[in-house]
Amino acid sequence: MPSSTDTSDRAKVVTLFQQKGGSGKSTLAVNLAAVSGQNNPPHNADDPCPVVAAGIDRQGSLEDWAARVPEERLPFDYVVTKGRLGEIPDLVADPAVKRVFVDTPGFVETDPDAPMDADPLGSGPTAKALEEVLDLTDLALVPLTPEWLTHRPAEFTIERVLKPRKVNFLVVINMWDSGNDRAREDGTRPELEKLRDWCRKRDYPFAAVAIRRYKVHSKAPEDGLTVIQYPESGTSLRAREDFYKLALTVEQAL
Repeated sequence: MPSSTDTSDRAKVVTLFQQKGGSGKSTLAVNLAAVSGQNNPPHNADDPCPVVAAGIDRQGSLEDWAARVPEERLPFDYVVTKGRLGEIPDLVADPAVKRVFVDTPGFVETDPDAPMDADPLGSGPTAKALEEVLDLTDLALVPLTPEWLTHRPAEFTIERVLKPRKVNFLVVINMWDSGNDRAREDGTRPELEKLRDWCRKRDYPFAAVAIRRYKVHSKAPEDGLTVIQYPESGTSLRAREDFYKLALTVEQAL
């Protein structure tokens, strides 16, 4: 985390960040907030929730999802800034808030040809909103999917944006198709090991748990559900297990 930021008495900020859209940032942000909110309920019924999901995407994807979940079933509060500055710092400074999960835009307009000593985020409104969030971030989660096109943007995000800012990060293998990734005789999974080796080769820390790809995840926003409210089934149990394990990993890294 940036050494200039005192984090002793403020909320911890977990930011989902990847240059490329379609890597599952919103799904990770909402469901991690749901698990964290379930595990950290308000002390009293009238107290504010200590867990907040915040979206800075101008499209308001997080708001569209959270607004469909019945209020009595939503285990976290949510704020959508749509790029406005000042709201996330105020939220983080609120003594009632303990965790903030930030969903960032689905496509970050970085400049891959910017000189190595230049900031590839640029200077537009989205860049300023990201700068504000990254300055407060305690842990950035970088989704990496089996889709090859997400790999280079993930590396760019880490090497050109996170590392220069000294932001702690963790790669999260997301949308892994466990059903088609048949185990070898030694128990390893070829596709999963390929993704882990990608991280090892670059010396990137990664979460031991991979978030498996399930149709229930893609339908959840429309159905107004978070992972803790999925209908009971074997798939739902496995989906929840993935996020409970990831949430524990995140807490250990903070």
